[in-house]
Amino acid sequence: MALLEPRVFLLDTFALIFRAYHSRAHSRSTTGGLRTTDGRPTQATFGINNTLRRMLDKYRPEYVVAVWEGSGPTYRDDEYPEYKANRDALPEDLAAELPQIRRLLRALNVPVVAEDGYEADDTIALLASQAVEAGLSVTVVSMDKDLMQLVGERVTMLDIRRNARYDAADVEKRLGVRPRRVADLLALKGDSADNIPGAPGIGQKGAEKLIAKYGRVETIIEHAAEVKRKTYRESLINNADQIRMSKSLATLNTSGTAKLDLVAAERRDPDHDALLQLYREFEFVSLARKLQGRTAAKKEAAPTPAFESAGQIREWLAASKGPVALAVRATRPEGIEIGLSAGEDDTWLAPPELALACRELIESDRREVWVHDRKSAIHSLRERGIDFSRDAEDTMLMAFLADSSRTNHALEKASERRLGAAVPSGAGHAARATWALRDILVPEIERLGLESVYREIELPLAPVLAEMEAVGIRIDPGVLADLSKRLAEGIAEIQAEVFELAGREFKIGSPKQLGQVLYRELGLPEPRKRGKTKAPSTASDVLERLRSKHPIPGLVLEWRKRTKLKNTYVDSLPGLADSDNRLHTTFNPTGSATGRLSSANPNLQNLPARTALGREIRRAFVAAPGWQFVSADYSQVELRVLAHLSGDPTLLDAFNNGQDLHRRTASEVLGIPPEMVGPDERSRAKAVNFGIVYGLSPFGLARQLQIPQAVAKDYIGRYFDRYTGVRDFNREIVERTRETGYSETLFGRRRPVPNLKSRNRTARGFAERIAINSPIQGTAADLIKKAMLATRAALRQAGLRAKMVLQIHDSLLIEAPDDEMQAVPELVRNEMESVAELAVPLLVDVKVGPNMADVKDLPRPAQ
Repeated sequence: MALLEPRVFLLDTFALIFRAYHSRAHSRSTTGGLRTTDGRPTQATFGINNTLRRMLDKYRPEYVVAVWEGSGPTYRDDEYPEYKANRDALPEDLAAELPQIRRLLRALNVPVVAEDGYEADDTIALLASQAVEAGLSVTVVSMDKDLMQLVGERVTMLDIRRNARYDAADVEKRLGVRPRRVADLLALKGDSADNIPGAPGIGQKGAEKLIAKYGRVETIIEHAAEVKRKTYRESLINNADQIRMSKSLATLNTSGTAKLDLVAAERRDPDHDALLQLYREFEFVSLARKLQGRTAAKKEAAPTPAFESAGQIREWLAASKGPVALAVRATRPEGIEIGLSAGEDDTWLAPPELALACRELIESDRREVWVHDRKSAIHSLRERGIDFSRDAEDTMLMAFLADSSRTNHALEKASERRLGAAVPSGAGHAARATWALRDILVPEIERLGLESVYREIELPLAPVLAEMEAVGIRIDPGVLADLSKRLAEGIAEIQAEVFELAGREFKIGSPKQLGQVLYRELGLPEPRKRGKTKAPSTASDVLERLRSKHPIPGLVLEWRKRTKLKNTYVDSLPGLADSDNRLHTTFNPTGSATGRLSSANPNLQNLPARTALGREIRRAFVAAPGWQFVSADYSQVELRVLAHLSGDPTLLDAFNNGQDLHRRTASEVLGIPPEMVGPDERSRAKAVNFGIVYGLSPFGLARQLQIPQAVAKDYIGRYFDRYTGVRDFNREIVERTRETGYSETLFGRRRPVPNLKSRNRTARGFAERIAINSPIQGTAADLIKKAMLATRAALRQAGLRAKMVLQIHDSLLIEAPDDEMQAVPELVRNEMESVAELAVPLLVDVKVGPNMADVKDLPRPAQ
């Protein structure tokens, strides 16, 4: 139908909110929908923002009103207490979004209308009647069939879910009755969504026929005795009062007092400043960047003024006494430019030829300097002869601590998230962005209580990591070359054996060809098909289960292992070494939500250790001539942290008395004396002890130990019966995290855990495991970082030449000259064991040797 002008859009706001909340991104994702860095849900807010902006831009109505549910009971609740009784309570995370959606609507200049004691549908009906009387055409934006009874000559319904507009003919086509008979239809067939009982035994088709013949429900009841079908006739006669009540419940009520204020409803542009502020608060990065528009983008990308002389730099520094944000960017050929900012409107660029003129500012401690990624700045400046070892603040580390759930905190990403804008290329723009981030992050770090972990752990660690990266670790290319040759021979032998067993040659590395051999030609049992191709899996866990069926699966696993080691380490490492055969990995302090360090180019934290081939690779990591390695490894640090945090008396007793914890656990759980615990029992106890830290499930334990799930469940149950402190800690930490929205380490590091209230069982279970593990693993990460700081300081204070060269999980690797081997091992042990006072002792195992494989235990000195 042709719409009359002007038009008013009446929004069934809660229907739109629920649609946004239950969108595909929310319902199918184990992450539980969008959230801010501090855990606030924003899924519905984001969705309704996009829905409204698209709709208003597309249809451009002259007037728009968001109709909200009124508070308090309605007449329907008095008439039928079971009305809508079958509906679930409003999810907590959605309820938390309602106030911010109201704020969003204000920023969009969309007025909200609600009337207490009336449902939104009733208010929409009332406002629609007023709009029609005022000569407006009405579009009801909803997916609710109840509102279809409003459709008429001047009223249509827009269902954005189906992208469909309904006039009277469309309603009849969809529901089987004209709009004015929708309430009669619901009175007869009932409505499960609103728990309207209707007439028992009369469904959609029956209701349509009765309405077509008699019209209104009241008339149908009057003629009930004439109805030929017995079930319909008896239902109408026996349930007349219920049917009348059902129609009353289904009929929209226009007796309220809400008014359509056309002045307030007139469509206006959003309040851009308020909307931009909300987008930034809700961390809608792309929306914020888009909203800023071309003018703002041009302003941000405007050229930064450049210093013309060293004297001008000195004058600027003298005039701006406060903090300075610093950014370093590489230029060609082999130069750097330096951006300096003392405020958003006071940003300058030192071109490559004047970079050294900034040396006094960079090297002197007389002025507070801010950078984004202090470690990288140290390297960039050192390469140009500038020492940046002085104290400096780091917005990258602040951004990481404030939102450890994200792994990328580079300036470009941090700026997009926090400032809602990309950073144009150039040191000047980078310095300006760093200054702006400083203004945002300093109060946030204070508000979140993260100052101590920032100042005492993360910030001072940056130069330590920079030094370790610069020193690097030496490899012996000859050892790797010999190992590469032997691996190639072994891989060829395995390949030949596989081909002989298969009866033909094929690409072992091709899942498709391997699957053809295993399942079609050899007839091995096919696993459940996976992926879009629906091809049977040849994943490692599947091949493990097929080992006992045929020799090929085991051979393929060995082929894969050797091939990966050869390609990943043996053949690639020599090409990454410098002229002194030293590898310079890059440590990432912001790559893990728990605070653990990671490394890349090459990744040296995943060096294999427990296999013969792994030890062969480690043998290629060698100390320089006349030097040795000192390897210092925390003993069972995560279990000791668990003992401290849980206060479990059995754990405390075992660690404080130097007992073998795994033997003690087997003894406790199985009810046998410690001396009767064999290797198998101890191994099973070890799996449980470490598994508890990671929220191990019976399924996971059963799979790990190859035992029935019922046995695994019984074992875990017995564990918690004996280790009641651990059981209570797990329960309490999950509840505390559910209340606060974050987990916290012993030293104050936070990790958002947003899905503990999720209705998605998988997402909630994963969040519970994170809540249990993060305080333990995060505290262990903090301990090794504190150990790195203490060890480096002690080595320097003692005037020793020994240097830390590698950190892997809970261990440190130090390279020391032969003449310092009397002092360094015990110095490192003492520093690592005294970085924190726990309820149990921190113990460190120290080994020494010429390479990473051939290190031998250094006994603890007699007390």
